[in-house]
Amino acid sequence: MVKQRWSVHTATDAQQGKDCVFTIDPSTARDLDDALSCKPLADGNAYEVGVHIADVSYFVPEESDLDKVAAERATSVYLVQKVVPMLPRPLCEELCSLNPMTDKLTFSVIWTLTPEGKILDEWFGRTVIRSCTKLSYEHAQSMIESPTERIPGTELPPVSPEHSSDEVHQAVLSLHRIAKELRKQRFSDGALRLDQLKLAFTLDHETGLPQGCHIYEYQDSNKLVEEFMLLANMAVAHKIYRAFPERAVLRRHPPPQTKMLSDLQEFCDQMGLPMDFSSAGALNKSLTKLFGNDEYSLARKEVLTNMCSRPMQMAQYFCSGVLQDQEQFRHYALNVPLYTHFTSPIRRFADIMVHRLLAAALGYKEPPGVEPDALQKQADHCNDRRMASKRVQELSASLFFAVLVKETGPLESEAMVLGVLNQAFDVLVLRYGVQKRIYCNALPLRSHHFQKVGKKPELMLVWEPETLEQEPVQQVITIFSLVEVVLRAETAALKYSAILKHPGTEGLPGPQDREGRDREDEQED
Repeated sequence: MVKQRWSVHTATDAQQGKDCVFTIDPSTARDLDDALSCKPLADGNAYEVGVHIADVSYFVPEESDLDKVAAERATSVYLVQKVVPMLPRPLCEELCSLNPMTDKLTFSVIWTLTPEGKILDEWFGRTVIRSCTKLSYEHAQSMIESPTERIPGTELPPVSPEHSSDEVHQAVLSLHRIAKELRKQRFSDGALRLDQLKLAFTLDHETGLPQGCHIYEYQDSNKLVEEFMLLANMAVAHKIYRAFPERAVLRRHPPPQTKMLSDLQEFCDQMGLPMDFSSAGALNKSLTKLFGNDEYSLARKEVLTNMCSRPMQMAQYFCSGVLQDQEQFRHYALNVPLYTHFTSPIRRFADIMVHRLLAAALGYKEPPGVEPDALQKQADHCNDRRMASKRVQELSASLFFAVLVKETGPLESEAMVLGVLNQAFDVLVLRYGVQKRIYCNALPLRSHHFQKVGKKPELMLVWEPETLEQEPVQQVITIFSLVEVVLRAETAALKYSAILKHPGTEGLPGPQDREGRDREDEQED
């Protein structure tokens, strides 16, 4: 017999506004998948922490036309200037979105946690919540950075009358403290994170064209949300796999490609870099310990992180019934045996599949009748669409940056060399996080010479003197060389190139020096 649709656990309190539930998202977000709650328990030694995820599966009946379209799209696509949603906007932005001060249907994972992040109890169920406020990452970050100060009401979004901004502030601080412990334990247990520089744009409200850009800063507020989403995803993965060991939709991350990893190890040995690639955790510790906090060391870390990402394989959705070896279920980067996606059903169809499995595991609906092969086919499609979406998002960012170079360039920046060829070299442009190839034949060189010192590639550039009185200048280009580059628009539509500045040339103030610094702390997601 199928149980009632929503459990009374926390639903009454949430409907009456007793639970302090809130969302933390980018400031421009309109599809709010997830909310958090946190309250201290009476004994003072633990907290009740909840992750509440929009119950999209209630609004998307299986085998309906809506279900078929969502399954085909498989993912929302986030471009610089707009979102192409997986579901109709009335669902994305209204019915499913966990907008504040209105009752919303959710799937919840609720834990009893110690301040150190130890799980004492765990509960899953359908709930009804009422978010008391919509926080941005900036709002939450200001609370974390000012733990003892009251944030002025004018700097915060509206909070429902049943709660106060102080109550929300204390909940954010409690979640932050627990998240720090969870994160510390996760990396101690062997997790790996390879952060890549991400470009964010500020757009003109009238034209939609880029006005400026900056490297997106990943702060403590982002880490807070990430930790609890990871915890929920892992908890749900174990729950559905225990219930349906042949039909669980999970997410695995295969180990790095062996040959590429071996080549990288050899390169690091040549460069005198003591890197340990034996496991995800060992790699993470190597990257953490190897470099200092000065700008040059941080730039080298960015380049090496980029190199380490190349042997990595893509994570994949799969059905547990089609893989015989459970070792293949593992998620390499997270270093966990079981993982899935549960926390973003508004924008990912795989999460809707997981919600349906969880509903069946909890007795809200009949057990799934679909065969593992059919689930795997849909999982494969989700993988394909996710990869295509990622590529389109990258192209969108590249296009908008090309427009920015054309409209406000030339742009100057320090760059670090991350690859050397016989006629060119690749650089990571540090101010903007973009990679470009610089060709020797595009530079005013008298000559250039390529050689390998051991396995370390080098280019010797001999520059033409800028005046008759000067001697030719020699410049050695090797991996980790720090150089000055200029990004210029090309005559071809929306293309730009990188040119190496003549050694010793003083940089002229470009548009980014006049106004770009004023925008470094702005965010446009």
